[in-house]
Amino acid sequence: MNGLILFLKRFLHCLGHVYGIVIFLNLFIVILGILFGIIEEIGPFKGIYFSYVSALAIGYGDIVPHTLFGRFISIVLGVIGMILFGIIVGISTRTVILMMHPDEGHHQDK
Repeated sequence: MNGLILFLKRFLHCLGHVYGIVIFLNLFIVILGILFGIIEEIGPFKGIYFSYVSALAIGYGDIVPHTLFGRFISIVLGVIGMILFGIIVGISTRTVILMMHPDEGHHQDK
């Protein structure tokens, strides 16, 4: 349990350096989801659902774009998702490295 708490503390510390980017990307995903919902006439909540499913590269297939602009939004969501979750994976990796080698990077992460 202590390892989990330590991981979360260090993860949140590292996330603090890029939280503005993470918030912006999430906001952009939500806005594109609402726009997708309006364009595809499925409503904003299903649009937001679709946007996160697409950004996470899950792609259940229960909602698919039928318009050209909807397909364009899907592509943009995929790219944004790669950036956002690449950041999250990078932070997670950095956190694990710091836990395995606590002497590395201490001067940088204080």
